[in-house]
Amino acid sequence: MHDWIRLHDLRYQTCHGVLPHERVIPQEFRVDVEIAVNTYQAAQNDDLQYTVNYADVVTTITQVMQGEPMNLIETLAQRLADAILIFPRVVKVGVRVKKMAPPLSHTLRYVEVEIWRDA
Repeated sequence: MHDWIRLHDLRYQTCHGVLPHERVIPQEFRVDVEIAVNTYQAAQNDDLQYTVNYADVVTTITQVMQGEPMNLIETLAQRLADAILIFPRVVKVGVRVKKMAPPLSHTLRYVEVEIWRDA
């Protein structure tokens, strides 16, 4: 059984995608992250050192999202998961990456990739 820290709807304007114009013109991406961690000791001691500092996680997510352009949102999701799993006390992570305006001939709200990885 796990406790969860959830970060919802982080928003980024950045350049990721397969098409040439996607590498030049920023587009909106949204990220949700769920982090499994045992929060019991942190709660008992009211001490941040016994949990995951979600401000640090947001900084890490931002570095990945604003870093090297990637072709696939699958790659973005995997890199985000890998970066979050490095944090001490993380047991499992779920990552959702949403591309809000994919270059399609049909109208839709977004395209999303969701992955789950264990430490």
